[in-house]
Amino acid sequence: MANKRRKAEKTNRASAAKEQLVIHQLVVKAPQRKVYDVGNWRTALMAADNGRTKQLYDLLDDIMIDGVLSDAVQKRVDAVTNSELTFQNEDGEEVEEITALMDTVAWEDLLTEILKKKIYGRSGVEITFNDGFKVEPIPAKHINLRNRTILRMDTDETGIPYEGDSQLLILGKDRDFGLLLKAAPYAIYKRGGFGDWSQWVELFGMPQRVGKYNTYDPESRRLLEEAFEKAGSAPYVVIPKEADVETKESGAGSGTSYNEFRQANNEEMLITILGQTMTTVQGEKGARSLGEIHKEVEEGKNRSDLRYVQRVLNQKVLPMLEARGYPVAGGKFIFPKAAEQLTVAEVVQLSDIMEIPQSYLHEKYSIPMPKDGEPVARHATSQAQAEMGENTEEEMINHTDRNFLTRLWDFFVHAPKIGAYNGNAPIRLKDDATMAEKLAARIANGEVKKFDAELFSFISTDLIKGIRNAYRRSISNADERFAYGLKDDAFITAMEMNLFHFSAGKTLAEIQALNKAFRESGNFQEFTGKAERICGKFNKVWQKTEYDTAVLTAESAANYHRLMGKTKLFPYWKYVTAGDEKVRKEHQQLDGVILHSSNPRWNKIWPPNGWRCRCRVVPLMKHEAKEVDFSAMESMVDDYFKTKEWKMNEAQGWDSNRGITAEVFSKDQQYVRKFADKAAALLGDLHYNDYGLDSFKKLLEAATTEVPTFTGDPDEWHQTHQAMEDYQGRKVQLLEDVFERHTSKKYEKARIPLLECIPDVLKNPDEIWLNNYQKKFKNLNFIKFYKGKAINVICEVKEGIVYQVLTWFEIEQHPNIKERSRRNRQIDPVWRYRRGLLIHKS
Repeated sequence: MANKRRKAEKTNRASAAKEQLVIHQLVVKAPQRKVYDVGNWRTALMAADNGRTKQLYDLLDDIMIDGVLSDAVQKRVDAVTNSELTFQNEDGEEVEEITALMDTVAWEDLLTEILKKKIYGRSGVEITFNDGFKVEPIPAKHINLRNRTILRMDTDETGIPYEGDSQLLILGKDRDFGLLLKAAPYAIYKRGGFGDWSQWVELFGMPQRVGKYNTYDPESRRLLEEAFEKAGSAPYVVIPKEADVETKESGAGSGTSYNEFRQANNEEMLITILGQTMTTVQGEKGARSLGEIHKEVEEGKNRSDLRYVQRVLNQKVLPMLEARGYPVAGGKFIFPKAAEQLTVAEVVQLSDIMEIPQSYLHEKYSIPMPKDGEPVARHATSQAQAEMGENTEEEMINHTDRNFLTRLWDFFVHAPKIGAYNGNAPIRLKDDATMAEKLAARIANGEVKKFDAELFSFISTDLIKGIRNAYRRSISNADERFAYGLKDDAFITAMEMNLFHFSAGKTLAEIQALNKAFRESGNFQEFTGKAERICGKFNKVWQKTEYDTAVLTAESAANYHRLMGKTKLFPYWKYVTAGDEKVRKEHQQLDGVILHSSNPRWNKIWPPNGWRCRCRVVPLMKHEAKEVDFSAMESMVDDYFKTKEWKMNEAQGWDSNRGITAEVFSKDQQYVRKFADKAAALLGDLHYNDYGLDSFKKLLEAATTEVPTFTGDPDEWHQTHQAMEDYQGRKVQLLEDVFERHTSKKYEKARIPLLECIPDVLKNPDEIWLNNYQKKFKNLNFIKFYKGKAINVICEVKEGIVYQVLTWFEIEQHPNIKERSRRNRQIDPVWRYRRGLLIHKS
């Protein structure tokens, strides 16, 4: 193979001696620099549409001096060049020569130029191997995709054909000018706006100077004018001393409109390039959860870029390498998925189910290997813990230190095999047995391995009932004419989904705590005593605190939505406490604070600001805040941000406005942090049989309702079904783009006949499952069994604002799956959708 490559390189060098490199034949000129306006952009675009791209690409190169725009583009590039890239041959092994090739500056240039196709709509490089691996970029304005040539001069009509040239990699489609084309008008507007702003500052931002001269001394006037001219550009007026001049203010403009205009252009450019704004520019009302959503949007684009670059490397670059004798036949380039960094607790958990080399752990945590005979630090044994006294159990379950849940070593542990009892529980449960007694028996019998459906239902039903009543009560008490709208329906549904996540994490944590207590108990009596204490903490003490906090949160969120709809009448808001002896000292510091409704501090201090916080916000009319010193008010809030109470609340997740985030409990308050990452895999493996439900086949055989079949005009149907009611009477939207996508092309034949099923399934579902069909445990699967068919309507709540249908389809009954294993349940339709969290059953 090496001989073959050397022979190919020799041939290349010989041919290179005869043919001059394309890049050396180009006359590359600097882009035209001038003051561009939108008219220039439109003219350049029309010329580019006709095949003359020089003017457009000169303009695009010029706008790239904008810092925000160039940074956004560089983010897309960095996401590719910073990602791990590997090459594996047909045996799945790395190739040393390709690895060395990828560890070069030229290779990074290659990745950059490949991605530039998306930015500029076209890109090209000339790759040579004669004197080492080199990559020479070809300017976009020299690439003529219509004639498939490389232009020597950027004004030429024809040039050097690039098809069939094994050294040229040209990407793009004719009349595709990339993302920069869409961002260009905003960059131009912004640049012009800055010019207008600077002129405004020069005219109105500097104080006016008045010079007075003696009427009888004309020479003094000339000298005074000359002095003013040399003393700077501030405006001035020269008048006789005897003159009387009166100055009237025409307005008290501050120039904020220019700044808002600049920000609007920045946001549009960032949305065009990155799909969002908050990972680059923090908005005034940005909240943590919204920032995470924006980050997910950007990461989605990054994944798309990686897939595109990977495909270009495998389809275009690999043949070029193979033609030069590199051993790449049958291999491929791969961007491996980045592995999540493991905490110490997670490493301990994984050590129970897989073998982890000690050398890996010593290297990962920079801990030296112990020398022979040297004492080593170890975790205390169960016997040592027993000797510490009974307080150990109480200390483990401490509501003020919820982080202990992330330190449970047995989070993914299977059912207990040793401990207080092996076999059947030595008790007979009565019909009125408590939850603790039921759980203790099921733990001892090995019936509960990781999750308990009854416990989950108990926790979630209690919390959700509380917020439903609180939200409705808060709205109706304030305005008798109020009726739920689309946004309110979406918001309360999003809050409920948050509570389902919270309840699932709490269920997992409680079951694992009980499993741990069972293993460490000497007999069943000892275990039942521990179970009573554990369940008492989880289901009584903590549940009461969580219920009260959830109710107060729902009331406060409803208040926020109501006040946001009345900011014209009540432009100012006042923070007030409950006014009794139970009010926290730190919250008294905020009592009476008055701020404008648009002040970003509300995004942090909007109550509740802690567990069972009873503070609230009341509206004020403009005249009621007329004498308020708002600077002093802001200082009061800023001083609160320096207190230990705030630092603690911030660490616990009380630093956001629940009326914006649509959360009752934040990520930092979940029993299992990073719920979607750590618990989704576990909960996603819960199926209908774990809830004691009948199989897909049995339910289908028992169904007697005929499937409603649609035969009319789909567009007319959609006009009357843009919003439909779900089982709670809430409005679910079927947006135009979703409807069009599912009633055209390949979906038309299968989805249109099911249109009448959608409102029926939403209103009368047999089951509703919360799982990760498309996203991280945010999909609601409404399933209904008809005679001979099962229909699934999948919905989601987007950012607490839109409650919408994502898709609808018939669940396939007889999929072509060869192996019926538990692993294949992830793709088997009769298992795939009836999994996760069961949140409703008819």
